[in-house]
Amino acid sequence: MGRCSTGSANTKLLCKAEGGHWKWMMDISGHMFMMVYCNLFITSHTDEMHEEEGPSPSIASTVISYLCLLLVSLFDLMMVFTVLYWHSPPEKILGCLIGVLGWTLTFKQLMKLLH
Repeated sequence: MGRCSTGSANTKLLCKAEGGHWKWMMDISGHMFMMVYCNLFITSHTDEMHEEEGPSPSIASTVISYLCLLLVSLFDLMMVFTVLYWHSPPEKILGCLIGVLGWTLTFKQLMKLLH
């Protein structure tokens, strides 16, 4: 979670060894934000669709549900790789929290105003 003033060192220890100054910075994980937001958005709309369909959904509704499930599963897999290989834990957590906050504001609050 930082950058060296010399630009070549990628750890605080190497930066000091090169005579540089370590600058702290935060890069919020946009991957986590988008994948959490999209998963919440898709599952919310899929749940609403099932509530409207009733106990016997149409074939089109069932196909759409399975496609949404496939997309959500792909996003979950992408989140696993993001957690393993990119960003620091605070950056990932902040990205997730902003994704949940964004979904809460747009889906829960905005949809209440529109309905």
